Amino acid sequence: MDVSIIIVNYNSFRLILSSIESVYKHTIGINFEIIVVDNDSPQRDIERIHEHYSEVIFLKNPENRGFGSGNNFGAKGAKGKYLFLLNPDTVLLNNAIAKFYAFCESNEQVGIVGGNLYDANLQPAFSCWSFLPSLTAEIDFLCFFKLGKILGRVGSFNNTGIPQKVGYISGADLFIPKSIFVKAGGFDEDFFMYYEETELTFRVRQLGYDVMSLPNAKIIHLEGQSEPNDEKVAYRMRKSEKLYYTKTNQRYLIRLSYKVDTFFYTLVVIYNKLKRSPSKVEGYKRKLQLIRKIESL
Repeated sequence: MDVSIIIVNYNSFRLILSSIESVYKHTIGINFEIIVVDNDSPQRDIERIHEHYSEVIFLKNPENRGFGSGNNFGAKGAKGKYLFLLNPDTVLLNNAIAKFYAFCESNEQVGIVGGNLYDANLQPAFSCWSFLPSLTAEIDFLCFFKLGKILGRVGSFNNTGIPQKVGYISGADLFIPKSIFVKAGGFDEDFFMYYEETELTFRVRQLGYDVMSLPNAKIIHLEGQSEPNDEKVAYRMRKSEKLYYTKTNQRYLIRLSYKVDTFFYTLVVIYNKLKRSPSKVEGYKRKLQLIRKIESL
């Protein structure tokens, strides 16, 4: 088996059907299996998955311990040489999986690879970042993402048209050799959601492997549709960010990250006030209020 595609479900049945349909439509030239892991969803429609795709392997995780736990559960019995960890709210636009496979087969130093992600309107979406979360990344954010460009990095989307080394890629489409996934110890299940792929990437890079962005692999990511509550998402992200900095011995950055975010969004509010863009002002004000609320918890 070349590739095991693992999709973790939590009340995302309809999204998963679209994602699987796109996999079968576009994936040719490799042997693959699809493993759907249900993270103990309250909605039980996922149990009808075999009515639509009889060949899909369906696994029920007895409890919901988060995204990383679900992927670890699915990876245990995966037969593929490679694991492709795919979000339920994704749709392949081309033969992305075969492109990942061919690239890794030709580049043994690659530990993780991801493609270019697009939103529903086929506009570039967050796909990667030039740096792992670190002091350098905080400085880059504070400089309005200029540092990465100065150093020749790709930022959040690979517009170069060629493979590029990056800090980490989005967890929506993480392609990794199973041997490296096992060697790194899989996902740290202390993370419930968010930053688990970033922390895994940190450990993969510590092992000496490269993390790559492959722009000719193209995928739609309907970001947020599998968890639409903005405040809940923001709280989980901040909590996971703090955990990441603790796990990677960068606790000093926890407070700095909050200060950088506050300063950045304050500047953006002022900028949009000067541009007389009231809707954007209100939007960024809400983000600023949310950051302050979360940090006060």
